[in-house]
Amino acid sequence: MLRVRPILFTSRPDSWTALLSALGLACTEDHGGWRVFGSGNGKVGLHRVAPGSADDGVTRLGFEIRDREVFVRRTLADGTRAELVDSDHGPSARVTAPDGFSFLAEPVADAADLADAAGPAGNGTRGQRAPGRLTVVQLWRTPEPDGARKVLADIGARPVPPRRDGHAAFRAKNGGLVVVQPSPASGVVPALEYDGGLAALGARLTSQGVPAAPDGGALAVQTPDGTLRIMADGAAWT
Repeated sequence: MLRVRPILFTSRPDSWTALLSALGLACTEDHGGWRVFGSGNGKVGLHRVAPGSADDGVTRLGFEIRDREVFVRRTLADGTRAELVDSDHGPSARVTAPDGFSFLAEPVADAADLADAAGPAGNGTRGQRAPGRLTVVQLWRTPEPDGARKVLADIGARPVPPRRDGHAAFRAKNGGLVVVQPSPASGVVPALEYDGGLAALGARLTSQGVPAAPDGGALAVQTPDGTLRIMADGAAWT
């Protein structure tokens, strides 16, 4: 099992909760300082931090897995460094890319957790349904894209057909997408893909008081920590 779940570190989790709910994501975990939202095709984690802390507004690459021991063993066998660690959320696995960039893969309890509370429309029953399906995307920006692509393959993500922009993309078996983008510095940016009409989605968000506007073929949504871009399904990421 492998599912995309970026972790958004923020001092404004309530504002993020309102935004993600307006988008139609369902809250599947709520422990106050740690919340998880599912779109039906990937998840987003919110980790509360103190205002002004170094991590405030930072996004980190993240995944959900089933068995961390099996995950580490298979990842090591395929040639990528992995180890068992304890994270803020419990026993986890840490994966380290050749350039030193690392991320966590955290186990979930059982198959019931695979249900992001999603119905046929593709969004959570506890959120507000949209007429299309949202996919959670992690944009992995790295100075070593070849190394990133190998890491993603070694943890079990599968490449999808080349994007129109030439960027490599990998799909997690249990939901979500990772797009590798060459960049001078390492970093992660959260995003979404939508298989419905962006104009209609923008109008729906605006009617709920969520600032959203067209932006070069995408929909730019104002968040508590910046801007979240929503692209049409399969569009080029810029």
